[in-house]
Amino acid sequence: MIAQLVKSAADQGVYLYAKEGALHFDLTVAEFPAALKQDIIANKAEIIAFLSHAEGTSGNAQGPQPGQYPDGCVLSYTQQRFWLLEQMQSGQSQYNMPVALNVEGALELTLVEKVLSTIVARHQILRTVYREQDDEVRQHILPEHDFSLGFVDLSDSQGEQQQAQLSQCLLEEAQRPFDLTQQLSIRGQYLKLEGTGHDQRGVLLLTLHHIASDGWSMDVLINEFVTLYRAYSAEQVNPLPELALQYADFAVWQRDKMQGGEFEKQLAFWQQALEDAPLTHSLPTQHHRPEVKQTQGAHVTATLPAYVAQQLGAVARQAQLSPFMLMHAVLGVVLSRHSNQSDVVIGTPVANRADEALSPLIGCFVNTLALRLNTRHNTLESYLDHVRQVHMNAQVNQDVPFEQLIDALNLPRTSSYTPLVQVMLTTNDKFTDGNDESALMALPDVSLSPLQGSHPAIKFDLEIALNISENQIETTWNYDVALFDAEFVEQLSEHFNNALIALADMSAQTRSTLPLNRLSILGDKLESYLIDGLNNNAADYPVDKCIHEVFEEQALQTPDQLAVKFGNKQLTYRELNERANQLAHFLTREYQVTPDTFIGLCVERSLEMIIGTLAILKAGAAYVPLDPAYPRQRVTYMMENSGVKIILSTHFIIEQLDLTDYHSVCIDGLGNEQVVQTFVDYPTYNPSELVTGLTSSNLAYAIYTSGSTGKPKGVLLEHKGIVNIAFNHRHYLKVDEQSKVLHFASMSFDAGTWEYVMALLSGATLVIADSVQRLSPESIGQLLHSEAITHVLLPPAFLAMMEFRDDLALKALAVGGEACDQEVVEQWGGAYRMVNAYGPTEISICATWAELRPGQKVTIGKPLKNTSAFVLDSNQALLSPGVVGELYISGVGLARGYHQLPEQTAERFIPNPYFDGHNKCVTETLYKTGDLVRYLPDGELEYLGRIDQQVKIRGFRIEISEIEGLLSECPDVDAAVVTVASSATGAKHLVAYVQLNNKHAKNSASGHENINDDKAAVQRIKTELADKLPDYMVPGMFVSVSHWPLTSNGKIDKRALPEPDLAAVEGEYIAPETPSEQRLVAIWAQLLHLQESEISTSANFFALGGHSLLVSKLVRAITSDPELQLQQIDMQDIFTAQSLAQLAQHIDLLRMQQLNAQAADSICDQDLVEDGEI
Repeated sequence: MIAQLVKSAADQGVYLYAKEGALHFDLTVAEFPAALKQDIIANKAEIIAFLSHAEGTSGNAQGPQPGQYPDGCVLSYTQQRFWLLEQMQSGQSQYNMPVALNVEGALELTLVEKVLSTIVARHQILRTVYREQDDEVRQHILPEHDFSLGFVDLSDSQGEQQQAQLSQCLLEEAQRPFDLTQQLSIRGQYLKLEGTGHDQRGVLLLTLHHIASDGWSMDVLINEFVTLYRAYSAEQVNPLPELALQYADFAVWQRDKMQGGEFEKQLAFWQQALEDAPLTHSLPTQHHRPEVKQTQGAHVTATLPAYVAQQLGAVARQAQLSPFMLMHAVLGVVLSRHSNQSDVVIGTPVANRADEALSPLIGCFVNTLALRLNTRHNTLESYLDHVRQVHMNAQVNQDVPFEQLIDALNLPRTSSYTPLVQVMLTTNDKFTDGNDESALMALPDVSLSPLQGSHPAIKFDLEIALNISENQIETTWNYDVALFDAEFVEQLSEHFNNALIALADMSAQTRSTLPLNRLSILGDKLESYLIDGLNNNAADYPVDKCIHEVFEEQALQTPDQLAVKFGNKQLTYRELNERANQLAHFLTREYQVTPDTFIGLCVERSLEMIIGTLAILKAGAAYVPLDPAYPRQRVTYMMENSGVKIILSTHFIIEQLDLTDYHSVCIDGLGNEQVVQTFVDYPTYNPSELVTGLTSSNLAYAIYTSGSTGKPKGVLLEHKGIVNIAFNHRHYLKVDEQSKVLHFASMSFDAGTWEYVMALLSGATLVIADSVQRLSPESIGQLLHSEAITHVLLPPAFLAMMEFRDDLALKALAVGGEACDQEVVEQWGGAYRMVNAYGPTEISICATWAELRPGQKVTIGKPLKNTSAFVLDSNQALLSPGVVGELYISGVGLARGYHQLPEQTAERFIPNPYFDGHNKCVTETLYKTGDLVRYLPDGELEYLGRIDQQVKIRGFRIEISEIEGLLSECPDVDAAVVTVASSATGAKHLVAYVQLNNKHAKNSASGHENINDDKAAVQRIKTELADKLPDYMVPGMFVSVSHWPLTSNGKIDKRALPEPDLAAVEGEYIAPETPSEQRLVAIWAQLLHLQESEISTSANFFALGGHSLLVSKLVRAITSDPELQLQQIDMQDIFTAQSLAQLAQHIDLLRMQQLNAQAADSICDQDLVEDGEI
């Protein structure tokens, strides 16, 4: 605590003050105490901020003044918060503050009781109760009190039995709630273990409620206890000086102070600093967050040795940070890396006792500062500068009560988690003051020491307590067991220590230039595993050859093998090779084609499509597939953008397109038995690479994909990547000369290239589906059967529409192009080998693949041979297995970039920070996929959606794919797609498009139906989701889809989904209908000072201006309303209900339960009368 350090310095004759941003001191002793000097240097920045703040506020307002409060007085803001939480979670104990002390020696229990009675009399806050009057809560100081020390004798048991009884007693006492309306806020109990007199051993347990105490107060309590016990045991009078102030004086002063201009200035700072801050952390939880915050905690402890502590002290001084600031900075990086969130909010307490007269008081003065860190800094040095500034600004603006800040920010309230801050960082720094801590705890004939191993209830999701000294750094990670598993928290702890050790071992020069993303938190072993262990898949494939060269070798080996078939037309490998050769020679002689020249290919699905593709490659050029089914404007743009001068096409298409500026080559009839006259005189032998000058690093083709600007962008792919995928086909998918591969996709998609190279570079037969067949799931099913297809690649959405049949010859059923639903795997994966092929166009079609089996999680598997995968955060730092991050790919198949788009190329194809040349699979460039994934324990990758599907709504970061997955698991739902729709006001809403299963399917002319009217179905789905998702992730609008609109390549076309009607969820006025809704509208209008016509049943109480103080008034108004006739409703229910309509429904439910209970009691009473018992 900085205030403690400043006071400790003064006690030792060193008076600190700040002047013009620098720290100065005056001495009243001969020399500066050495240990104190080190503490001051280590915390210099925070001391300056503390003193500057104290100086800035001291002259502006008078401090707290003593007063008398016979009618009670207001609560401080912190008390108000704890009282509200107590009402919300009545009977809970997470705000109990137990302290257990081991006792050895002749402890006199009568003296203990006298000491504690004196402390209760001395500190009015310990005998303060809290009562509601005149629509507000006030604190009342009891003039008399009756404190008694409890006693439990455990001396009859021994060993493990006694230890179990002791643990149970400690747990029960720690969990026993306080009645704040009439009980003292402190209680004590002595647990006798064995012996008498000087041989006595036991445990002294003191428990306070947080509304009357904080960490500082516990130190005051122990110090006063020791001082008084010593005095009373020596039959001396109370030696403690009279207190100038009481806690109630502070509460009154704080309320008055918050009305001034300084408060408004500080509040404005925090509102700006926390604008649009994440409302919850994004750490992966191992369990779904419960609707009501749980309190059971556990802890993980780790210690760093003296040399690390000392080195870090030096690092902090060089960076002009306190040790606590440095620890906070490292924690921010660790949490950022584990959540893939660069915006990190961590809470930390401040003593809030700037006035020296408040130092000796027991009471809850502590305030929480929400420190917001941004880890998107290029260098470690700039990040540490940022952390220092965050702390300095927070210290100067520390007076705003956290409770006031939450109200001012108008944050959503819930009983599931604390608003804004769910991670708390505290420090137990022990500043040198010349006293031995063990001596402070010594009593006459008695030894006291803290009892280790007790587990107080946890208030936040994660509470990290630091104990920093020159001898060691001890970190205790307290965590909510309802959210986290020990294994995950142990990993956090390990990574925190790894980063600290890395900093300690780092030279000053390295620290000044180190990129922040290269600050290692994983440790050498895990980092090596992620870089090399998971990417150890090099293979000696002939990637130095071009696509057509491998095909030519295959044609030489199996010249009479059937190569390609379309309808009743077919070609052998010899025929296909020779006809492609003739066309290739024509192109080289007529147009002097050179490597990396683009030639357009605009033909219908046919044998000519394959001949033209191979001919362009053999000629040394790169093909640009132009689908004639595309709109003319798009085809024209692709021709102009690519710069093609030559286009292979057919008579019909040439007539349709304006090709006057192009050399159009008509290839009609190349697939017939006789070669067309144009090419008959050209040789049939293979063109030589000596003539073409082609290598495997030259371009093979350019595929145009959708661009963010609204115009398609050309992806440039080289030969070597396609050859690599072809040999992966051979070895992984077992494609050989007996295989038959279906060509389903358009050549304008990379899947079209996947299919022809899978067949023709492995000696298999390629069967081309015609344009009509590929649009019909039934026709494709028939084709698979009639042609005995062994290998096929289909979009999951298309496969889902096919009727299952078990009479196919499939040896590999690959799905790709979009995420695959579990239901598709359950239907097809049991009968056939099913493979999930993942890969963007930019990585030569496919980057990873996985075996899909019924009953197992759908993954995208592991990288292909000669390919590597990295899961990185937004700063390109490696992420641990299990942490969601963006997938980056490197390897031989990486595209060259985007045609004539250098900025987009530089943005998506970045230098690989993990390339060092020793791993063939890890190349110099990384492709930034934009896909969210995480590593599973077995090393496989799980696909979780697109980054652009990761949206932020009302301050919450939402993974759309997670909602879609859980929707698909609902019994009413066969498949689901979730989108984000923006209303006319700019508000974002989640919209769920669901395909209901057969018993709920709707039949409408449009195929779409708003099912919000089907309240039963919607309510079932919402209830199912509410059990697994927080409320902000439950879609507000549902649209039924009888069939999915598909793109030309068989994927779900989200752009063709119907526009949702957002009126109901947009907040447009919806009049109250039920009696309960009508009464609530009237009550809300009175409390919020609004007109009833301004309150829609879809409105949220807090969004309309409600705040924490009004919640208790709302509860009283509801339970006292004669028309609602409700005896009891919990405050928690107010926070849980997201709208007035939901609250009204809950009130109706409670009233029904109340009536049923009354009816049951009446029947019971009648039975007793008839039995003659009353």
